[in-house]
Amino acid sequence: MNITVYGAGAIGGIAGARVALAGHDVTFVDKAQEHVDAINRRGLLVSGVNDDQPVKAKALSPDRLQGPLGLVFLCTKAQDTVASMDAILPHVGPQTTIVSLQNGLNEEVIAGYVGPERVIGCLVNWGGDYIEPGHIQYGGPGPMRVGELDGSLTERLSDIRDILNHVEPTTITGNIFGYLWSKIIWGCFFIGNALGTATVTDMLREPRNGPVLLALFREGVLAAEGAGITLEPLNEHNFDAPKLVRLPPQDALPIFNSMADCFEGHVKVYSGPWRDVAVRKRPTEVDYIIGPIVQKARERGIPTPLNDRLIELVREVEQGRRPQSDANLLELEPLL
Repeated sequence: MNITVYGAGAIGGIAGARVALAGHDVTFVDKAQEHVDAINRRGLLVSGVNDDQPVKAKALSPDRLQGPLGLVFLCTKAQDTVASMDAILPHVGPQTTIVSLQNGLNEEVIAGYVGPERVIGCLVNWGGDYIEPGHIQYGGPGPMRVGELDGSLTERLSDIRDILNHVEPTTITGNIFGYLWSKIIWGCFFIGNALGTATVTDMLREPRNGPVLLALFREGVLAAEGAGITLEPLNEHNFDAPKLVRLPPQDALPIFNSMADCFEGHVKVYSGPWRDVAVRKRPTEVDYIIGPIVQKARERGIPTPLNDRLIELVREVEQGRRPQSDANLLELEPLL
């Protein structure tokens, strides 16, 4: 099958490489010309995949994209969704289906361009890092889930699942938004990791962080439930948000240690937002991970003081007005 991977960074690079190794015809599209040139020149190296041998595939810049497109894996940063869809829209054909392998709730934005019938939601719970042009680092395993936006179970879901099974174990769900919302609630932790210098495991094991994280998660759960979302557990992280936030503190806090255990052995020891700030020197996806929580809560009169302040703190760090420090997260303690 011909597959267009739009966004050849960490997620798109790994997914595209593994699908290409399975025999599919993959074309990478990326706005970083040096990355495109490196892929075309020597292939895409994904450390931890294919015995560290480059995977041969075509790569294009967005201005060279041609249609009609078939199956598209959209793998850009959430803040690039609108620009990506502007580039994709002229090349949409009768068989085009777009699968969002992104953080946030971008399915709604994509559907605004092409209609919900052309969009598949996808939960990605594994990671990687962009190292340099033509080189991605696989960070560690995790499952994926795919679903129609209206919850129906269709034949094309089975086809897409079979393709994505070459990337990581993938299952079909009738409640993709329940998983996507659980991920953005869990994303409060990943955004919080960007504030400091601790690894994700150390951050989870720090006792003082537990009550803060628990309160952040609680605000997210209330926002989701207020929006009529039935949240699904992220079993790979031992994260069942509705259950966790309603436990007595003495029972909830030890669960953070079991969450930390899930990251043991992973090459990727910091969150993507941490890497955005510390390594890539660029803005995080905070407006697209925590932003929906705050927006949906505000629409329903649900207060989110900790998430509001977390957004402010991350922006200060992004802009260089606040140094990365593990003490930053603890500035939320007075709001408990």
